[in-house]
Amino acid sequence: MLNVPPKMLPMITEFNNYVYFLGEGGRGSSKTQSVARFLLYLGDKYKLKICCGREIQNTINESVKAVFEELISDYNLNYTVKDKLIIHNTTGTVIFFKGFREQGKVNIKGLASVDILWIDEAEAITAPTLDVIVPTIMRKPNARIFFTMNRFVRNDAVFVFCNKRPDCLHININYYDNPYLTEQMIKEAELCKKNNPAKYKHIWLGHPLDQANDFLIAYSKIEAAKTLVFNKEHVKHNRVMAVDLAGSGGDLNVLKLLEQKSVNGWEEILTEKWSEPDTDITIGKIIYMFSRYKPDILIIDADGVGYSMVNTIKKSIPECIGFRGQGSIKNKTTNAKNPRAHGYLILKEFLQNGWLKIHCENAARQLEYIKVIYKAAYTIIQDKKTIREEQGESPDYADTLMMAAYAIDQYAYMFHKDDETSDTGRVETDFDPFDG
Repeated sequence: MLNVPPKMLPMITEFNNYVYFLGEGGRGSSKTQSVARFLLYLGDKYKLKICCGREIQNTINESVKAVFEELISDYNLNYTVKDKLIIHNTTGTVIFFKGFREQGKVNIKGLASVDILWIDEAEAITAPTLDVIVPTIMRKPNARIFFTMNRFVRNDAVFVFCNKRPDCLHININYYDNPYLTEQMIKEAELCKKNNPAKYKHIWLGHPLDQANDFLIAYSKIEAAKTLVFNKEHVKHNRVMAVDLAGSGGDLNVLKLLEQKSVNGWEEILTEKWSEPDTDITIGKIIYMFSRYKPDILIIDADGVGYSMVNTIKKSIPECIGFRGQGSIKNKTTNAKNPRAHGYLILKEFLQNGWLKIHCENAARQLEYIKVIYKAAYTIIQDKKTIREEQGESPDYADTLMMAAYAIDQYAYMFHKDDETSDTGRVETDFDPFDG
């Protein structure tokens, strides 16, 4: 019954020493089988309430119920399998199956008394869901949470939650760690390795994808942007300042300053963030930052509260441009649905071509989870509200970088025409501004 791969044994032998268990890896590793075997074993010894959960579960067939049923049948275990429950005939252990998110909200009904929560395919769990279910489960003394998954992205919500926690046992396991794997499965893995190495790394080795189907920018391009070195070409060091204004839900005001370093190359040289509900103070700060760093273009988020703020700032700064992300598209050469989508397509081009150096880790992290929807007639970028719901934060840093790229592409005519740079009066940044 407990003939699990040796690499999974610490899950059993060290059970009392950990609160969380993360089994991560590719196909054929037996991580799902191993957890199912162990939970059935525990349910045979103790009276437990075990929940097997998913972010969204439309039918019971989407759960791990079939895995339990097969093991119960193969080993003739003392469990009764019902439509939606599995019950131990002696100990009274109950195993049930649940989708956490219903109609856009997290449903925690029945979770407060759970002894063990197991989330298989945990790569689908969002950060806001974790924020709700973890405290709910932990109300029960000695409760445990198991995660099994093959990550899609590096900054996966579950991985970030579990990583480096001293109370989490993290086991990385792949098909070559499973002595019970069939010869046919091994052949499938090796064939995939030969024919499609990138696919092999994700499916069989459990490596996060460089770029999932619905993500806009490949991780490798974001990483490359951190280490760019531009040729020291003789160019005027034009500057663009972009400001994403706080809306609701804990958003931040984020200001970024980009400077031209080569004919096509630009670099983040300043990032500032602040939380300030008083719009007059924010307006004053933006005007001060403009006067200090003297950019050629100032572009500000003009959706929502920003509309009136932009009109006020324009009275002092003629170079100020209001960015209406949800407005209409004037550039007929793009199929972007709105300026925000167009801006992100421009930013993607900058990163793909090595035209932008990024210092801000928050911006780099947020760029990883920007999703795109391609329609027949137009391209859409996932809205901020949905991103906030899935990731637990608004993409304020990424949006600010997007607006800067948009301004560089669309308003290049506003750059100064003179070739001299020594008499600009600009303040040089001689400090590390990327503290957030």
